[in-house]
Formats: sequence, C-alpha cells, structure tokens
Amino acid sequence: MKKFLLTCGLFFVIFFLIDKGLILLRNSAPNREVDKRLEMILNGKIQSDILIYGSSRGGRDIIASDIADSLKVPAYNLSFPGSAIEFHEFLLSETLKNGNKKPSVVILDVDDLDELLPNSRINFRLDWLYPLIKYGVIRDKLVEKVGKNYWLSKLFVVHQLSISNFDLRPKHFKPIDTLLADGSMPINFKDPRFTGAFINDTTLYDIKKERPTEFNSFTRFVDLCNTNNIKLVIACPPNFYKPTVGFSDRIAGLVKDKAYMLIHDANQHDYSKDPDYYYDDVHLKKNGAKLFTAEIVDFIRKNNLVPGATGR
Repeated sequence: MKKFLLTCGLFFVIFFLIDKGLILLRNSAPNREVDKRLEMILNGKIQSDILIYGSSRGGRDIIASDIADSLKVPAYNLSFPGSAIEFHEFLLSETLKNGNKKPSVVILDVDDLDELLPNSRINFRLDWLYPLIKYGVIRDKLVEKVGKNYWLSKLFVVHQLSISNFDLRPKHFKPIDTLLADGSMPINFKDPRFTGAFINDTTLYDIKKERPTEFNSFTRFVDLCNTNNIKLVIACPPNFYKPTVGFSDRIAGLVKDKAYMLIHDANQHDYSKDPDYYYDDVHLKKNGAKLFTAEIVDFIRKNNLVPGATGR
C-alpha cells in the first residue's frame, strides 16, 4: 500500500509540474497570431470613435480608413470572417470594458439572409478564442460555450487548451483575409468560381426559422448600444442576388427607433449589378467596397451621427 501511495504521489507531482509548465505554451500562443484585434480589445487598445462589426461581409465590404479619412474621426473594423451575431455581441461587450474608448457610432453589417437563421457559414468563432486562453475572460467564455468544467479549468492548464494550442507554427495571412492597418480586409481579385450571373430568384424570409440564440444576441447587441448612448447603424450591403423579401423589414422591426437602418438600394447605384465590383455573390471587391463605404459616409453625414465630422 505504501508503495502504491508513493507511486500515486509521484505521478501527481510529475503531472502538476508538467501541467504548470504548459503555462509557457499557453501564454506564448498570442505571439504566433497575426490578427491581433481580439487581443487589442482585451488589452484596451481600441481607441476609435467609429467601430464596425460583422462577418466577412463587414470586413471586406466596409473600409474603415475611408470612413476615417472622409469624416476626420478614427474608425476601426472589428469584423471577423465566418462570425455570427453571437460573436459580435461578445466583441462589443468586451470592447465596452477593459479601458477601450467607448465609440460614438457602431456600424453592424448584417448578412442577408443568414443573420438570425441557423446556417453553417457563420458561427461563434471559438478558434479565435483558443490562442488567447491565457486571458480569464476567454477561459470563462469557453467554459460557457464548450462546456469545459469550471473548476478543472481553474486548476489545470491542460484542461484549458485545445489541440490547436500545440501547433507551434507561425501563422500567416491568407490573400483573402489580409488585414489592413484599420482592421478591414478588402480584396482586389475575384473568386474563380464566381460566374458573374446575377441571381434573380425571389427568396422569402421565414421568421419561424430564426434561432433564439441569434435572435437574443441581436437584441442584446442593439440594447448594448442603446444603453451606452452609442448610435447604431445597421448596414445591409449589396449582394449579387435579389434581396431576400422581408429580411430588412424584419431587422428594422426588431430595432425600431434604437438604430439607423442603411439599406443599400440597387436601383440607386449602378455598381450593384456589375460583376466587376464583386469577389463572389456575397462579397464586394475593393472597388465595390469603396463605393459602399462612401454610401455609409454619406449616410452618417446626412443623419449627423458624428457632429462636426464634415470632412470631405
């Protein structure tokens, strides 16, 4: 029995030392990331008056530096490819903490028709969280989202990690997701699979298919802006297909007077149905993004959302 207890004790000592040694691995993970925006939020490094949230459409269709140059106020893009409104809510919530500057205007780029519906294209991007596992707020969020045991996560570093944390290779930007200094990621080329044929099919929005998770996150996002006296612009960007019937009306009905609705009108802009301005059917190329960003700038000026910001 004594030998068994000694063996068990030795095992736990070795396990404890190895586990604590993993702190070095955990804490070095952020250094291998090339997209530092989430860590900037956690460290209070976001100091812009206008912030943009969304999925890849927000990242590629809106150029924050063009907004900043036009309105003469700092703007930054916090849109992440493949991210859903639940992730955007998390980002906004953390942006309003940690010493970040409270924005005067938030632009939320919404995805027609995926914003509140279940789909495989956008989700809560857990893969952006694991490299930042050294931060307590990230560990708590993973306990919530992944079902990790709270106490084991507190006690053992190995329980905090995922397989991706053991990948020591340096990260690199892909051509499609290369960040500018303003957080935007416009692209200059076209998806070779994009045929350039405008999709004229009529799609009806079905409220019954909305998921409570997305619906609740959307309403909380709106309320976060409202309770913090942040002017919220809901932006519906152009797509290379007919807008989903009822989608923008549904979004407008949810926000009511708590936000400004910017709905791109294809009949007012010639580029809307020109394939030369698109990467694929749901993303603009940089030339199209500059035009849509100009629409946003005009909308902000027209509604006097940034008083005194009248630069040209």
